[in-house]
Amino acid sequence: MSYKPPKYLFFYLLIITFGITLTYFSYTQLNERDLGIYNVSNSSDTKLNLDIKNVNKLTLEIKNIYQNQEKSLCKSDEIYVYGTLRNRINNDIVRIRIQNIDVTNQLKIVSKSTSIEPTRNYVHTPIVIISENFDCIDEVIKIVFEEEVNIKYLLIKNTGKYKTYNKIKTYNIKAY
Repeated sequence: MSYKPPKYLFFYLLIITFGITLTYFSYTQLNERDLGIYNVSNSSDTKLNLDIKNVNKLTLEIKNIYQNQEKSLCKSDEIYVYGTLRNRINNDIVRIRIQNIDVTNQLKIVSKSTSIEPTRNYVHTPIVIISENFDCIDEVIKIVFEEEVNIKYLLIKNTGKYKTYNKIKTYNIKAY
């Protein structure tokens, strides 16, 4: 009598291998691109040239702040995102529409409803973030877009309105 292997052995091995691969890669960020650390000017507008394509989400991690007063809240200047849409024939640089903004626990969005306004004929307000405590280092801002976009630059406008707040000095930016 000759040896007969179990029926569907290769099928079961293939399913197990596929399951292990799926669970391993579901916990890793395959499309994460670390764009580096960017400094923001304390006294003038700052243009952070990113020039990155096919982006669904940006994360801005606060790394350092300008210390105005010892016990003061942190506040970002007005953040604008400029780039091009992927499905356009012309490559005109426009202000990119934002679908959602998420922040970590110690941060708060000043005007979330008007920053992510869903109508196409409405002028969006910029993204402005304020902290809820005195330490905002290592806090994260997540910006989600409606579709994959090509981001040319972030414009951080210095308004000078918020002199009593500590301003954000350095961001670590990642794209997904």
